[in-house]
Amino acid sequence: MLLIGDGAAQLTVQELGAFGREGLAPVVVVVNNDGYTVERAIHGVTAEYNDITGWRWTELPAALGVPDALTFRVSTYGELDDALSTAAATPDRMVFVEVMLGRMDIPPLLTELAQSASDANSS
Repeated sequence: MLLIGDGAAQLTVQELGAFGREGLAPVVVVVNNDGYTVERAIHGVTAEYNDITGWRWTELPAALGVPDALTFRVSTYGELDDALSTAAATPDRMVFVEVMLGRMDIPPLLTELAQSASDANSS
């Protein structure tokens, strides 16, 4: 399983084509929080350089040579559970899951770490 944010994925997504070429069937989960959320937490919510262009993620496997990939766009725990259950039941096909999160959906520990980094950067 590959778990990656949407910003990082935009830098490396072409490797989906290699998975298809090599006949691999990974589960790929893209956390779509509309940009570089960790950087937003550290450097400011409104810093424009943390914004990225929105992509139609679920169309990418086919565009990159994996036409039989199963794709899902999920927004709830139930939808995510269904997508991952499908992945478990279909080990011979790539399963690509786009998980929709809020722009600043950050766990408490990351919030604390980001505040520490922000404080260190400002001194």
